[in-house]
Amino acid sequence: MQWSTHCNTEVVRWSLRECGVTLTGPDPKELVDPVGPEILRARMCEDAQTFLPDLLSWINLDIAWAQRYAVATLCRILYTFTEGRVTSKKAALLWANGHVDPRWSTLIQQVLDDRRLGWDPQAPPRPGSVEQTLAFVQYVQRRVGVWRGSR
Repeated sequence: MQWSTHCNTEVVRWSLRECGVTLTGPDPKELVDPVGPEILRARMCEDAQTFLPDLLSWINLDIAWAQRYAVATLCRILYTFTEGRVTSKKAALLWANGHVDPRWSTLIQQVLDDRRLGWDPQAPPRPGSVEQTLAFVQYVQRRVGVWRGSR
């Protein structure tokens, strides 16, 4: 067995503290320090910059699920960066439809519509969606890249 800090991230700590459900024992707010909006924004800047190489280190975009996962995660990065709090991928997709450049509406709606399809390693992405997703990566990077530590 080896020690891992894989899930010890700002997003996970925020989610545990702010949304954790106590079944037994102390309230998560007693166990986890607050993670402020500026800390989350800084993390989203880092995550946006490394998003594509990180993603491609474990999955290929020629799988439909991966293309949908990419868009949903990018929307979540934008939401967290903009709002200073974390939400689900589905809520982030819904939010993004009204908060990003309208040219991305078709891509975001496609992901919302296709999420019910789930994982199928044989299913290819819709035609053109990978190219749109790669362009969306750059859009998100530009949106969060202008951040300089204050809002």
